Amino acid sequence: MRNVFLAVLMAAVVSGNTDSKWTVSKGSASVGMITLLTSPSGARAEWRGAGKPATTVFLRSGGKVWLRTTGGDVDLATINSSNVENVVAPALLAADPKSVNKIEVKPYTLTRTSLTPSNADASNFTVRPKKSASMRLARLSGDLLGPSDTSVAATAGGRGVGTKGLKLNDGGDYGAVEKLEDRDAAWKEKLSNALAEFQKDGKVGKSREEQ
Repeated sequence: MRNVFLAVLMAAVVSGNTDSKWTVSKGSASVGMITLLTSPSGARAEWRGAGKPATTVFLRSGGKVWLRTTGGDVDLATINSSNVENVVAPALLAADPKSVNKIEVKPYTLTRTSLTPSNADASNFTVRPKKSASMRLARLSGDLLGPSDTSVAATAGGRGVGTKGLKLNDGGDYGAVEKLEDRDAAWKEKLSNALAEFQKDGKVGKSREEQ
């Protein structure tokens, strides 16, 4: 466990949700900055390394710190990494930005540079746990191979049927054929929806969505 030191101030004149900016340094060198958003439902830290355009998002919820990754959020405690952001973000998420302006997590120092009220939407603090590949495949197979429609006969058919709704006076059971056509149309829609959900879960075939 790293030692964390807080520089405590008198409470800042900001109430409710907050938006604060923090610089992160190691000795005299700047290594990055963090934007910290807080609300009654949780906290969100957005890390950006010095000279790096990408942002890494951390969320505090349910007594845990979550790391946002492609496909969902991962419990940071399950990740074995000493990257600077993985070290400093949990300490900042546990602090009250209205009461402190400096945090030391050896060998890093976090310094608050601004503090303003925030109107961030509650959705910014929502944790969406990442689903494993096996869970996504299981849901997809369940969607596609769910209970069979027993209202139609698999052997239903009639001679000369080639167009939906076509009926010939030849004794064929065209009512059963229409049920099959309706079932197939519903299955195609179900297939499309299931594949869309599977793609959404795993971001298959899509560019990374905005964090």
